Amino acid sequence: MKDYLKLFIEHPNKTCFILKDNEIVFSSSERGVKPILDYYNEFGISNTPLVIVDKIVGKGAAVLAIFIGANSIITPTISQDGLTLAQEYNLNVYYENVVPYIINRDEDGRCPIESSVLNISDIEDGYHKIISALKELANNN
Repeated sequence: MKDYLKLFIEHPNKTCFILKDNEIVFSSSERGVKPILDYYNEFGISNTPLVIVDKIVGKGAAVLAIFIGANSIITPTISQDGLTLAQEYNLNVYYENVVPYIINRDEDGRCPIESSVLNISDIEDGYHKIISALKELANNN
């Protein structure tokens, strides 16, 4: 699994890769949960288990990974809440470090997407909370 992290060295502008049957089927240079949402909007939920290789995984990204059909997450950094959720759903998780939470882009608090799903364990509910949080963020900018 660690070998997949080399994708970030081979493709330094990419932030996320989604693999199916060991083949890259999607990659993105977007930040946050946008790559996983973009995959979902293009391909929907996968019947074949996916591997998510993402630079940073918070609970929001973990919710979306499970939602689209992932069975593995590979990341250099995962939040404690993201790791706990992934383990609850029996995902294979490879990470290099666990952080208490994902920091927002202003670096003055918790990521609003992670905050939106802090108290959920139902994946579909989490998906809807993330969509609502993204709409609210868009309206505030």
